[in-house]
Amino acid sequence: MTGPMEIPVIDLGGLNGGEEERARTMAQLHDACKDWGFFWVENHGVDAALMEEVKRFVYGHYDEHLEPKFRASDLAKNLEQAAAAGESDASFADEGDWEATYFIQHRPRNTAADFPEAEIPPAARETLDAYIAQMVTLAELLADCVSRNLGLPAAHLRDAFAPPFVGTKFAMYPPCPRPELVWGLRAHTDAGGIILLLQDDAVGGLEFLRAGKEWVPVGPTRGGRLFVNLGDQVDVISGGAYPSVVHRVAAGERGRRLSVATFYNPGADAVVAPATREEATAYPGPYRFGDYLDYYQGTKFGDKAARFQAVKKLFG
Repeated sequence: MTGPMEIPVIDLGGLNGGEEERARTMAQLHDACKDWGFFWVENHGVDAALMEEVKRFVYGHYDEHLEPKFRASDLAKNLEQAAAAGESDASFADEGDWEATYFIQHRPRNTAADFPEAEIPPAARETLDAYIAQMVTLAELLADCVSRNLGLPAAHLRDAFAPPFVGTKFAMYPPCPRPELVWGLRAHTDAGGIILLLQDDAVGGLEFLRAGKEWVPVGPTRGGRLFVNLGDQVDVISGGAYPSVVHRVAAGERGRRLSVATFYNPGADAVVAPATREEATAYPGPYRFGDYLDYYQGTKFGDKAARFQAVKKLFG
C-alpha cells in the first residue's frame, strides 16, 4: 500500500503469484475497499493499446459531435455572459453540470447501434466491444475478490447482480470560463456496483471525500492504470463494510478532462440485500435494483443515508 494520503494502488498481477503474494494482494484490496472505497489498479488485463483507441474515439467524437451542441447550451452561454460581465455572486448549480456526456449500454443489450454510423462507425463499435469485454472480465475478477474478502462465496456478488447491467458514461469536461460558479459534476455516490474509470493523463478534477472528512484529488492517470470505486449496491450487500464514497468533479479553466466510466451494476430485476442477517437491520433490502435506481434518479445529489432509509421504507 502507499502512504497515508496517497490513493492505494493495487497490483492485480499479485493474484497470479504464489500463495503469499495472492494473500498480500487480497489484503491490500480489502484495506482499500474498507478504508477508502476507491483505488487504482495496475496489471489489470485491459490492453493498453485498446485503452488508447477508446480515448482517441472519445476525443474525436466530442470534437465533431458534442462540442458545438455544448457551446450552444444555455449553461455555456450563461457562463460566458457571466464571465464577460464579471459577475462574482451568481450560481449556476440549478442549470446542470459543466460536462458533455452520452451513455452506451453494453449488457444485456448493446445500444451502440442506436447511434448513427456517422457518430459511431463500425470500426469504433468493434473497438468498444473489445474494450468492454476486457472491462467486464476485470469487473468480474474484482467482484469475486470483494466477495471472498467479505467472507462470502466467490460468486456471491456476480450472482446477486445477475444478469448484470453494463454501461459506459462517456464525458468530457471542457475548459470553463467561470469554474468557481459551477461544478463539472456535483457531489454524489454512484448507484450501482463496481465502477471502472478510464481518464486522460493530463487534466485532473475528480475528487473523493475520504471518511466523510477530506476531499482527496484523483490526479491524471499514470502508467496505464484504471481507477475503481464502489457503488451503493456494494455498500448495501457488505452492510457498510465497503462503503460507496461521495465524489465530484471540479470545473477547470485550462484543458479538457476526459472520463470514460464503465458501470458493472445489478440488472434491473436483480434483488439486492445485505449478505448477513445482522446487517439487514441497518440497511435496506431485499429490493429490486430497478426500483432503487428509479428512486436514486431524483435523489442522486442528496444524502446517501437518507436515501437508504427511504428505500428501506419504500421497497425493503
